[in-house]
Amino acid sequence: MLKPYVCVACEKVIQDQAQLPAPNQVGPPSLINLFTKLLVEVPNGVEIPSNAVGPKEWAIFSMWDAEPGDENKSYILCTAVSYPDGSQFGPTSKTRIPITLGQRSQMVIRALGFPLGQQGVYTVHVWLELENERVGNEIYFGIEVQHLVQVPA
Repeated sequence: MLKPYVCVACEKVIQDQAQLPAPNQVGPPSLINLFTKLLVEVPNGVEIPSNAVGPKEWAIFSMWDAEPGDENKSYILCTAVSYPDGSQFGPTSKTRIPITLGQRSQMVIRALGFPLGQQGVYTVHVWLELENERVGNEIYFGIEVQHLVQVPA
């Protein structure tokens, strides 16, 4: 079964694809600005809706080690984000993981906005499915959002 090697949130992922021997190979990734906390400046007296989304590009990057036989299976990477109150932000992302034996599978789930209406810890949930059944353990980590109220000068 696929085993997680790394799973993190970052602002951007750049994957080198120059001069690779096979057409579907990806080179080593560059992870730009790993983060675990966002500070949101809020003007004094302004109420942010609890479902507000900021124009923050970000990504969830994961790498997976395959075992013999995994190349014949169709694993699906599932990713979901929940608000501090436990409700889910957006739909669950489901993407097939391409597997080449002897290589780590690299997955990038990109998002164009980040939920920032609730202060507290947002939880990123990542798991695998095989034939519509969860397999292995869920990976989860938190990203804190803190509102900083601007004081008039």
